[in-house]
Order: sequence, then C-alpha cells, then structure tokens
Amino acid sequence: MVVAKLKKDNNFIQEISLSGHANAANYGNDLVCAGITAIVNGALNGLDQMFSEFVELIVLKNDIKIIVKVENKQVQDILEFVKIQLETIAIQYPKNFRIEEVL
Repeated sequence: MVVAKLKKDNNFIQEISLSGHANAANYGNDLVCAGITAIVNGALNGLDQMFSEFVELIVLKNDIKIIVKVENKQVQDILEFVKIQLETIAIQYPKNFRIEEVL
C-alpha cells in the first residue's frame, strides 16, 4: 500500500511524504502506482523548476518528501491541488492507497 502523509500547520501544508507500493498489479503494470507517480512527479518537476527556493524535495526509492521551507501562496495552491488529485485516487482504490494527516 502507498501511504501519503500530510503535515499541516494552521491549515498550511508543511510537508507531503509518500512511501510504499500500491500492489494493485504486477510491477510495471500497476495503474494505481502509475497514477500516483504521474501526479507526484509533475508536482516535483514544477516545484523544482519554479519554486525551488521555497521547498526541499527529497526523492529516494519508495520514499518522496516535499517539505515547505518558506510559506508561499502559489506553493500552497500547488500542494492543495496535489492533495485533491491524490484524494481522488485514495477514494477509488482504498485497498492500495491512503492519505493520513499527521501532526
């Protein structure tokens, strides 16, 4: 199962971390993982190219973190957009993906 953890402070997303594998199909054929990967990779690329001074991006095997270093309205809008997209997958595939809000 893929688990996404969202850390918030005063309704601002401070960190999004993802880890695991959806195991919805064999490796390379898992559409749940592919969907999550497409959403997250798009966000990582955009944040890196446009807002690198505001975020720290950590990408390891089966572990990704987006950490907000400096508050920025546009970064928050992007992270909220990512959250909405991931929630759509979590609703459709609850056995393979879940989102947790953590302190």
